[in-house]
Amino acid sequence: MIKKSLVALAAVAVTGGAFAQATMSGTMGFGYYNKQTKAGVTTGGMGKDTSNVDFSVAETIDGVGKLSGKMGINLGTADTPTVGREFSVGIDMGSMGSLKFVSDKGDDYLSCGIAAAGSCVAGSLASGSISSVIDLFSTLGYDEALTYKYKVSDAVSISFKMDEPTDSSSSYANGEGSGAAGYGDSSNYQRHNTVSLDYAAGALTFNAGYRAYDLANNATGNANYRTRASFAYDLGVAKIGAGFVQHTYTYGNTRTDSLMGLSIPVPGSAVTLSGQWANRTKNGNASASSDTSYSGSMYTAVYQMSKRTKVYGFYASNQSSGTSNPYVNGLVLEHSF
Repeated sequence: MIKKSLVALAAVAVTGGAFAQATMSGTMGFGYYNKQTKAGVTTGGMGKDTSNVDFSVAETIDGVGKLSGKMGINLGTADTPTVGREFSVGIDMGSMGSLKFVSDKGDDYLSCGIAAAGSCVAGSLASGSISSVIDLFSTLGYDEALTYKYKVSDAVSISFKMDEPTDSSSSYANGEGSGAAGYGDSSNYQRHNTVSLDYAAGALTFNAGYRAYDLANNATGNANYRTRASFAYDLGVAKIGAGFVQHTYTYGNTRTDSLMGLSIPVPGSAVTLSGQWANRTKNGNASASSDTSYSGSMYTAVYQMSKRTKVYGFYASNQSSGTSNPYVNGLVLEHSF
């Protein structure tokens, strides 16, 4: 993605009337999709896909480190609202590590992480785009978080993250984290702490993490802890990846998500073919009928028209018995700047 320098119009300094320097980047996407229900009803049409604008700033502070900040917006259509995106501020202290405060909604760990083997596009197996009707994996919520990352070596780093989920209820109308008022009657609002390990050297990339939840009542819907791991390996002619995420709840039941990814660049062309095969399994619930296992898959062909512009087509499916729209396909034109 190429960033172009601009003058941030809203950042006029109180003294001297100087303008602050910032950079702007973003993505524009538009496409057509078609979906089909289990009853055979087909719907679809044209629509805006992932489109956003991000503003970034940076400053070197003598004796401290490099300060950086980011603020973004997700763009609505002509008659729908524009909403907030990532907001973060952090400081890189060199050998002492980096500290970051962030309010964001991350990408799905499996279908848009390293397990996807580089095949993540706007239409993923998780919610968040025109293909969100698939929703094999759960919708992610916004968190307010503090992260500390320490680089052990050129290849290895460890990090610690403390999250407060954003509560959109009237008590927190401004979207702040739940803080000490966090409660355990819904896993959507439980605070959690995560420690993770990252490794990247040569053709191999690896990540693993452990998360502990607090304020959890004894219920099948309240998380107790989460473990996850994923890797990707570049074979040259293809890139492979795999990963899993397992939630263990206070009742003792579990939910396990897994995914395998493959991407293959077509020799002598600007086309990359990819596939994702995923599964979700629920075990140990109070009712045997709640113990289920279902799978989904996604296939994508990307044509890189230029360094910043691509067009891709995709087909995705979800075999869950409870999914009303188990099939979707689409074609998207996307440009980054």
